[in-house]
Amino acid sequence: MSESAAVRLAHISDVHFTAKPLGWKGRDLVSKRVTGWMNVTMLGRGYRFRHATAVASVLTHELKERRFDHLIFTGDATALGFESEFANAAKLLGVDDPAMPPGLAVPGNHDCYVKKPVRERLFERYFGPWQRGEREDGETYPFAQKVGPLLLIGVNSSTYNILTFDATGRVGAAQRERLRRLLAKLPPGPRVLVTHYPYAVRSGKPEPRWHRLQDWRETAKIAAEGGVRLWLHGHRHRPYLLTAHKEIPFPSICGGSATQTGLWGYHDYTVENGVLTAVRRAYDPKTKAFTDRETFQLGLSVK
Repeated sequence: MSESAAVRLAHISDVHFTAKPLGWKGRDLVSKRVTGWMNVTMLGRGYRFRHATAVASVLTHELKERRFDHLIFTGDATALGFESEFANAAKLLGVDDPAMPPGLAVPGNHDCYVKKPVRERLFERYFGPWQRGEREDGETYPFAQKVGPLLLIGVNSSTYNILTFDATGRVGAAQRERLRRLLAKLPPGPRVLVTHYPYAVRSGKPEPRWHRLQDWRETAKIAAEGGVRLWLHGHRHRPYLLTAHKEIPFPSICGGSATQTGLWGYHDYTVENGVLTAVRRAYDPKTKAFTDRETFQLGLSVK
């Protein structure tokens, strides 16, 4: 692929696959999984994602047919972080399918819902084929992938939090320092930061206290100084675009939810000559297919 050729990317987020939890342990009964499972089975989350498997099958077929150069997955493959959910998600999204385009994946807060999947690195185990790239100090995050003229930078913003109501994220000082060094040594070209968490909601205001990326200012400062021109994320289930912020000199795009009933969809990006053209593709349950809904453009030229 030449540096001037058009690059096509698919941005997917927040699929929240729920598999039957096998092997419940005694510690699960006193962990966040109890309230989480109640939320899935009794309080509506499971109902909102009741079509996730069927929609994912259509989505995976489309990702193959539309011949994307690269896939970007911004996390929340699972609902409660069970290994059965990771295995199901990776299979449904075609992580090991040779017919699928290569990808970049970072975990979401639901993928780090309890300590076990973080300790056992379940996301990295099942989504490893989508985490190949250039790194610092042999650490998994951050990592960079070059796609045509673009440099995609995967950063882990999700952490395990012990409190049930705590859905905050953190990049952390050590990873931020590695991010600074990684950005400094990469070749020229538009850089795209990829995380699960956003820096702000649709209005441009920070997320609620117990739902936000705690160190978004520090992360954004390093990204801006390192030539980042776009921030892609998930976490919020309704897609949106932020083009300006007093503290961040580049736009951000929320991928929304790929599988939540009524919100289901993904973004189709084409990057050519420093311009990104985005098309929101939404699922239509009547035709069982994805269709174009809205389009917008952004400039990614390095200043």
